[in-house]
Formats: sequence, C-alpha cells, structure tokens
Amino acid sequence: MQIILRVINQININTIVYSVILAVISLYFLPTKFLLSWQVCTSLFFIVVILRIVVARKQFVILWLNRALILLVCVGYAHYFALSALQQAQITPQKVQTMFRIVEIQHQGDYQSLVIETEQPKRRIYTSWKVDQVPRLGEIWQGELQLRPLSSRLNIGGFDRQTWYFAKDIQAWGTVKSAVKISQDFSWREQRLAHSLVQTQGLTQQGLLLALGFGERAWLHPEIWQRYQQTNTAHLIAISGLHIGLAMALGFWLVRVIQYFLPTRKITPILPLCGGVILALLYAQLAGFAIPTLRAILAILIVILLRFYRAYCTAWQLYVRVVALLLLCDPLMILSTSFWLSIGAVACLILWYQLFPLHLMRWRGLPLSPKVRWIFALFHLQLGLFCLFTPIQLAFFHGFSLQGFVANLLIVPLYSFLLVPIVLLAVFSHGGFYSWQIANFLADKITDLLSLFQHSWLNLSYLQSLYLNILLAFILWVALYKTYGPTQNVANYQQRPPYFSLKSDRSLSPILYNRMQQGLILFILACTTLLCGHYFYRSDWQVETLDVGQGLATLIVKDQHGILYDTGASWQGGSMVELEIIPYLQRQGIKLDYVIVSHDDNDHAGGASAIIKMFPDAVFISPSYKNYGENYRGFCKKGEQWEWQGIKISALSPDTLVQRAENRDSCILLMRQATHTVLLTGDADIAIEQRILSTLSKVEVLQVGHHGSKTSTGINFINKIKPDIALISSGRWNPWHFPNQGVIERLRQAKSAVYNTAVAGQISVRFYADNTAIVTARNELSPWYQQIIDVQARD
Repeated sequence: MQIILRVINQININTIVYSVILAVISLYFLPTKFLLSWQVCTSLFFIVVILRIVVARKQFVILWLNRALILLVCVGYAHYFALSALQQAQITPQKVQTMFRIVEIQHQGDYQSLVIETEQPKRRIYTSWKVDQVPRLGEIWQGELQLRPLSSRLNIGGFDRQTWYFAKDIQAWGTVKSAVKISQDFSWREQRLAHSLVQTQGLTQQGLLLALGFGERAWLHPEIWQRYQQTNTAHLIAISGLHIGLAMALGFWLVRVIQYFLPTRKITPILPLCGGVILALLYAQLAGFAIPTLRAILAILIVILLRFYRAYCTAWQLYVRVVALLLLCDPLMILSTSFWLSIGAVACLILWYQLFPLHLMRWRGLPLSPKVRWIFALFHLQLGLFCLFTPIQLAFFHGFSLQGFVANLLIVPLYSFLLVPIVLLAVFSHGGFYSWQIANFLADKITDLLSLFQHSWLNLSYLQSLYLNILLAFILWVALYKTYGPTQNVANYQQRPPYFSLKSDRSLSPILYNRMQQGLILFILACTTLLCGHYFYRSDWQVETLDVGQGLATLIVKDQHGILYDTGASWQGGSMVELEIIPYLQRQGIKLDYVIVSHDDNDHAGGASAIIKMFPDAVFISPSYKNYGENYRGFCKKGEQWEWQGIKISALSPDTLVQRAENRDSCILLMRQATHTVLLTGDADIAIEQRILSTLSKVEVLQVGHHGSKTSTGINFINKIKPDIALISSGRWNPWHFPNQGVIERLRQAKSAVYNTAVAGQISVRFYADNTAIVTARNELSPWYQQIIDVQARD
C-alpha cells in the first residue's frame, strides 16, 4: 500500500495525460486477441509493483516503473470499454417483443432509420423503421424487433459502418415492422425540436435549419449535404467548436451590454464569462451533447477554470489535456471520424498560429490597420487550414475542393454573424419576429452561392494524395525557412521588411523551428517511402472481388486500367456502384476500359447504367440485348476472344444472345496470363457447368457461381478445374443463406482456399511472375472493431 501511495505522490499530470492518450490510441489498431482484460492488467500491475520494490534504490528505473503502473491502469480502463462493447454486441439473431424509446433519428424520408434504446436489457439498437406511423424523438413504443449482430460491408480504404456503430455506442441492428406508440417522454430539447419541426414545415431549407439548431441531419436533403461536402463547408452544418464558440461570444457580449446599465459595483469580469458559458451550454443541450459539441464545451470550461483560478498553461498543454479528458470520458470516441477531424483541425490551427502568427503580416514595416485586420485574419485562418489540414482531409475524404478556400472565406462570416444567431433566436423565441422565415431566406441565398463552387471538388487517388502531400510539405518547409531561417529571424530578429512581408520581428523558439524542420522532412520521407513501396511491390495484375453485399462486382486491374465484371445491386435512390464501386475506383485511380455484366438480374447488373454514365468511353459487354444507355456495345457469346493488357480473355458461354439474360445465360469468361488463370461464372448453374466442362482444365482462381448456391459449383465441375482459390461474393444474413455448406465442403475437399466477402470483406488476389498473394480487407490482425462479431457465422 505504501508503494502505491508513493506512486500517487510522484504522479505528474503530464504522465497521466499521455498515458490516457496512449492507452486509448491502442484501441484504434489492436486486434481482439491483444486487448487486455482487467484481470490481466491487475496481474501485470502487481508484477510491476514487485519489480519496483526490488529496484527501489535505482531512481531512473523507479521513474519508468511508475509510468508503467499508470499506463497499465489506463490500458485496463480503455480496453475494458472495448471488451464490454464486444460482449454486448454478441447476440444471436432473434425476434423480441419489447418496449423501446426513440433516442435518435438518422434518416427521415423514403426510408427511415432510427437509434432506439431498450430497457430490458439496456441496449442501443440501430433500427430500420418499417412502421407506417412517423416516429418522433422521445416517444416510447411497444413492438416486435428482429435483431441480429452488427455487421457491414468492408472495402479497402472505404467507409466501415461497423466502426461507426461502435463509435455511436450501438450494440445491435434491428428491424421494426409492427409497433404501437404507448407514451411520450419529451425532454426540453425534444420539445423545442417538435415545435421547430412544425414551425419550419414547408420551408425550403428546413433540414439545414434543424441541423444548425439541433444538430439533427435526418431532414437534410442529400443534395444540400452534398453541396456543402463538395465545397469543404460541411463543417458549418455540424454543431462543433465554431458554433459553440459563437454562442459563447454571443452570451458574453449580451451580458456586457446588460452590464452597461448596471451600477459600477455590480460590474465584474466573471459575469460575462458566465453568460457565455450558459448560452454555450444551452446550445450544446440543443445539439444533444453530441461528440463535437462535447469537445468544444469541455475546452471552454477548462479555459474558464484556468482563468478563474488565474492558472496558466500553454496552448499545447491545454490541447492534450482536453483530448485526454475527452478520451477518458469515452474511450470509444477514438473510432469517430469527427473526433480525428476536430482534433486535427485544432492542432493545425495551434501550429499555424505559432509558426505564422497574424502579426507577421505587415505593410512597409507597420502592423495592419484594424479596419482591414479582420479580413486578413479570416484569410490567414483559412490559409492555415488549407496548408496544414489538407493531408488529414485527404486521408478521410480522398479529395478536396479547389475553390473551398474561397467558399469558406465567403460563407464562414455569413454563418457566424447572421445565420447561426438568427437560428438561435428562432429556437429560443419559438419562431418569433419571423426569425425562421428570415433564417430560411438567408440559408437559401447562402446555399445558392455555394452552387458556384460545387463542381470544383477534386477526387484524388491514393498516389495523387501522396504527391500532393509531398508538395504541400515542401512549400511549408520553404515558407518556414524563408520566415525563420538562419539568415532571417532565428539568427537576427531586429530587421524589419520595408514592404508587405511575412517575416517576423521577434524570435521563434529554435527548438520549435528545428522540430518543425525535422518533422516536415520526416513527413516527406515517409510519403516518398510509401510511393516507392507501391511501385516496388506492385503486382503484375490483380482480381478484386469488391464487397457489395448480396451481389457481385469483380474488378480486374492492370496498370491502373480495369475491367468491371458485374456492378452489384441498385434500389430506388442509390446503387452499390455509387456507394462502393466508384469510390474505390477513384481511391485507386483506376480507369475502366470494359464494363461486363454476366446477366441482367439486379444483384449483378443493377448499377450498370450508373457506371456507364461515369465511364462513357468504356466498352459495354453483355449476353443480352437489354439497353443500359451504353455508347459502345459488344456481346458475350461462346467463342468470342480478345486480348486486354496482355491478358487473353475467352467467352465460354452462352451459346446464343437473348433479350434478357437469366442465370443460365450468364457470361462465363476464362482469363489467362502466363501461368495464371481466372474463371468468372456469374450465376451459371450446374447444367451450364457440365456443358463447358470439356473446354476447361485446372484453374487457379474461381469466382464461385451464384454466390455459393447449391444449384452451382457441382462436384464434377470442381474435380475438373481443381481451383486453388475460390472466391464467393455474398451478403451476411442474406435470406437465402448463401453460401451453401455443401458447396463449401466440396471446395475444401478439393483443397481450395475459400474466401467469402461476407466474412473477409474485399478480397484481392494479386498475381506476380512467380507467385500469387491474397489480401483481404478483414483478417485476424484487423482491429477489434472491424472483425466479425458472431464467430459462429464465419462461413
């Protein structure tokens, strides 16, 4: 006990802060088998305590053992949250009759999705709502839930919804087809939202106004959201630091105005701060204390406490303390994309203002006039975000807006000084003073203004992003050297430039200068290493089986050109082409030369029109005469052969063309290159397999027919081709229970390595001169939050 008390007495706040951050960051990349339970952490803790007793006279070792004890406590705490989330998500598919409360509306439109909360057991469930009645936040319903474990599609570099579920503390996925509302329990926020829904009914920008007032994007039209995304202004819709800081400023100045009419003895500097905090808290309450809002509120409260107690800490100290406190409150926040974007933006701004503060801008050696200083301040802020935040943006969104810099210069002041204050007035005044109508007019004009910049979004591939990162880092390195280089301000701080300049008249810490120089050089070297690694280990060609749920989309790639065999499914308002295929092609920088559909079923050809529209120069090939709006048309018929990128392609079936191709009419292709062979069978059945059997020999890679149905992949067929690798594309929890276990057993008896997208996500087969490699998006070393929840459903 005395040892523990000594450790507590020697605890340094920085040690705790960095231990918390390090422990939680481990959750971002550790597989399930490397997560430490509290029992393991307790055992390790006492082992370290014993070691500390043994080496009690060696101060240097004691210091590191003390740090190890603190880190073990933090690791046990963080990993407990991950293991608890996994345990709560381990449910069996079932139907339950239960009472639940609606706590969040995700989408409200042609389909409805909600987050509900049950009491027995207490569980948050993402729900597909199929009841005719329109749900509202705070309502309590009784109904039947069809539950199943969490799962999602997973393609390399793509959005992972399962990770999003864990970040939102969601433990299961469900469907509600019948339910009855039994009561309602509206909170203050939900009452304001209900009133605002009625008052904004019929307004053209209702979804945008509700997003700004309450952080609810369920009513936001997809076209409006896309317009903000493609102009780098989507951050204005999410209630975050900008909005909470604005509410803080409004509250502060409102109290300052009131103080003008008070006696002098009642004027204190604390009252305006309290007024600002109260208004900021009210706004955060309206936003439901969402993660971005919570981050901003905690930062403001810490700053106020420091000021109240006359304490001091640097910007970086405040930053890491806020981050550690946030992660301590909710370790799974580390999985949220918005968390990384927020802390990344704040870190970029702190660094930018340290390296290139606003006072560097001078005209003829004099500071800028106060009349124009605010204009340059906004320009300076956006320039810093563009220079430093672009690599972070590329990592998450794989692109940026070329005119986003200008769009933010114009739109941010309009939001800050006009739109957001009027929306707050409308919420708190119940729509008085025609505030909703005024806000709607402003939102209309601002959104129309953004349309001028909407088409400047530039999608970048992985390689293009690396090149751009190297360029930005080099420009920043040159700017840093020119401003603080040895011949400038690091060695001589007295000279002032005679004309407009960014050179400083004060010193920059040599330590910070050297670290920035080293950091930029290391960043450039890291990006260069990734580029060299890509070209050095690049395969000759590859077959990508994309994870498109219950459907098929196979991509053959060589030298950044591709053939797409099948396009996945489509539905009213969307398709797998738009959700998964086109984003993947853009991330990889692949241009399609051919689009081939095996047959005309929706799960294979549903996205054909969308992909042809995106790649109008691609040659379209199918076994039917059905029109998909193609410009260049070819047909798949037995005997057809062509060569693409050195790969010989032969059509083995069908024998004749039809008006609409069914499963039996599937386009079967055999691809050969050197010693590698790939057989694509679509949904061909056993009868078709028998018909082409005489033309086949051993095959290295087989796309298993009809998603592993028992009507395909017969025993004679398998024994003839003896595939080394068998690829199955199916959706988890599909109603047909594909793949069939009998098919799996036949393939394994033939010693085929079987891969299923429902389990592995995207499957990449990479062909080299002398060998073949297989890479899957999901594997045993994937982080815990990406792995299959129900281990019994691995096939």
